[in-house]
Amino acid sequence: MAATHGRSFWILDDISPLRQLTADAVAGDAFLFKPRDTYRVEWGGFGGGGSATHPVGKNPPSGVMVSYWLKTKGQVVTLDVLDSAGHVIRSFSSQQDSLLAIDSTRTDSVKRFRTDSVRKAGVTDSTKVDSIVNASFADTIADENKPWPQRPPAEPRLPSKAGTNLFVWNMHWPDARSFWGNAGMSTGGPLALPGAYSVRLNAGGKQLTQSFRLLVDPRSHVSAADLRAQFVFVEAVRDTVNAVTTGIIRLRNTRSQLEDRLAALPARDKTRTPVQALIAKLSAIEDTLYQTRLRADEDGLVYPPHSAERLSSLTFVAGAGDAAPTQAARQIFALFAPDLQRGLTALSAALTTDLAAVNAALVRAKRPAVTPGNAELRPPAGGR
Repeated sequence: MAATHGRSFWILDDISPLRQLTADAVAGDAFLFKPRDTYRVEWGGFGGGGSATHPVGKNPPSGVMVSYWLKTKGQVVTLDVLDSAGHVIRSFSSQQDSLLAIDSTRTDSVKRFRTDSVRKAGVTDSTKVDSIVNASFADTIADENKPWPQRPPAEPRLPSKAGTNLFVWNMHWPDARSFWGNAGMSTGGPLALPGAYSVRLNAGGKQLTQSFRLLVDPRSHVSAADLRAQFVFVEAVRDTVNAVTTGIIRLRNTRSQLEDRLAALPARDKTRTPVQALIAKLSAIEDTLYQTRLRADEDGLVYPPHSAERLSSLTFVAGAGDAAPTQAARQIFALFAPDLQRGLTALSAALTTDLAAVNAALVRAKRPAVTPGNAELRPPAGGR
C-alpha cells in the first residue's frame, strides 16, 4: 500500500509476482509466476465507475490472478486451467476471434485516419497525438450496450505484451453457448469447487505449469457436500441452457439457408410452398423455446419470459452464495426442463423429417439441398 499524504492511496492487490521476480525468471522467452491461493469469493470485478477519460480507482478482480512474463510482444499465447486430475476446464488465447479481428482492423483504419487529421491540424508531438486519438475511442459503446441484436460475447483474450502480463480466471467453468440478440437467457457456468488446480502456459515454444488452490470463503460454514450439490445443479442448468442455445443456432442456420433458397426460386415455383412452410414452422419452434420478442430488459414487462429464460435464471438463484440448491429451485427446474425438451424434440423432427421432404423438393427444382450447420449465417432480422 502507498499513500500520498491523505490525498490518495494505492493498493497492490497481488505482490506474488514481485516475490518471484528474479534474474533467472526473465532470462528466457517466457515465465509463468505461481498464482497465489485464492478464495472462492466474487468481489465484483474490476469495476469502479468512470472511464478512460475520467479515471477512478479499480476494485480488485474476482478470480485467480495469473501473471506471466514475455520477452517479446505480440506472440501467440495460450493458457489452460486444469483440475486436480489434469483435465482442462477452460482454455484461453491471445488470438482474436473472427468478429473481433474484423473490428480491430476497422478500428486501426479509423485510428490512422484520425491520427493523420490531428497531425494536419498542427499537432506534432507524438505523445499529444496519441492522447487525443485514444481519448476519441475511450467512450466507445460496449457490445452489451449496442442496439439489438448484440453479438455473442467473445472469450476473454490473453494479453501478449513484452514484460509482465496479467490475466484473471473468473473461477467459473465454461458458459453455455450464446447467440446473436440473446436478451434474456443467462448462460453462465458453475463456480469451480474448492481444491487443487493448475494453469498451463504455452508461450515462446515452452509449456509452463504452476499449481494453486481455490479456498472456501472463511466466512462460510458450508459443507463440501452442499457445495458439490450446488455445482452439480448449476452445471445441469448450464447444460440444459446450452442444449437450447445450440438448438437455436442450428435452427437459425437452417432457416437462413431456406430463406436464401426461397429468394432464388421463381415467384410461381411450387417448391416455394414447402420451403415457406418449414421456415414458418422453425420460427414457431424458436418462439416456444425462448421469448423472441425481447430486445432490451424493459421488453420483459410486455412479453413474458418463456421456459428457457425462466430456467436459466436458476444460474443466479442457485449459484448465489455457498449453499445447496433449495427445494424450490429444484422444482422450478423440474417444471421447465420438460417443456424445453419437447421443443428440442420438435426441432429435431423438423431438421430431419421435415427438412428431408423440403430438400427432396429443392433437388427436383435443381436447387442445392440444405444441411443444418452449427453457426449463425447472419444476425437475426429486426422484425423477428
